[in-house]
Amino acid sequence: MGFATTVAAPPVYTAVPLAGLAGPEALPFPLFLQTSPNTWVLYRDRNAQVGEDHLQRMAAEGVRELHIHTEDHAAYLKRIESSLRELLTDKRVPLDRRVEGLHGVAVQMANDILKQPPSPEGVERAQRLLVNTSTLVLREPRAFAAMRLLLGASGTLGQHSISTAFLAMGLARSVVSADPSVLLTAGLAGLFHDVGRIGMEQLEHDPDHCKRGHDLLRKLGLPDGVCEAALGHHERWDGSGFPRALSATGIPELARVVALCDVFETVYSGQQPRVPIYEALRILAQAYRGCFEPRLTASFVKMFR
Repeated sequence: MGFATTVAAPPVYTAVPLAGLAGPEALPFPLFLQTSPNTWVLYRDRNAQVGEDHLQRMAAEGVRELHIHTEDHAAYLKRIESSLRELLTDKRVPLDRRVEGLHGVAVQMANDILKQPPSPEGVERAQRLLVNTSTLVLREPRAFAAMRLLLGASGTLGQHSISTAFLAMGLARSVVSADPSVLLTAGLAGLFHDVGRIGMEQLEHDPDHCKRGHDLLRKLGLPDGVCEAALGHHERWDGSGFPRALSATGIPELARVVALCDVFETVYSGQQPRVPIYEALRILAQAYRGCFEPRLTASFVKMFR
């Protein structure tokens, strides 16, 4: 005799902050107001307008969030991308909720722009998001700690790339400079380090992707540091890497930063079953002994304290 397995149904509604919802374009999804633990009422229908005055009135009445259908989450992330700065700087919204919104928008954006070789428009979109990210990281001491908690399985090139970008921004802040322009460049370097793999992700070993990525980014007019990171993120401190077998300080600094973040993200996300971050750091230290600059490795570990 068989036994039926009960699978929990996904939640019907998801809470979202008020910040970022207002805009000149009509809503692509309905908004709901929760009036009791199991009751939601329609606040704004799909295709309705939501102005800042509406949200200000709700905030004045003590309302801090609305709800959307869970199936509309992707549309919600697209809605708030254009007003992400507003969400990230609204201290009425708890930091973990702001970081959650940033991460959702970032992964969706990365998946979109890395489906094919990025266009100039895709690069501009990435720059806007990373500028907002650097603003949050520099203004909120706990922001990077909150971002670390969202590291997870990177099943797509976009997910891996945005995680590498966030890690590179955190490490660059520690070892290079906290200047916003440096954080932006580090974020772009992390995000675009693997663009040479686009269309060839199925190849297990593809040393030519470094040169392909470098040449593509150079044509797009990205900064030298970003292009060099794409070319050099598989170089190793002990000279065992590729494509040029560079070693030590012969590897550009930003390429060294991205190389460490790239490998850690791959190690951490690839463990099945999942392991704690410090176990992933131990695996990294054992499997890649001598591969990374000791100064960077020490600063990287400190980021997780």
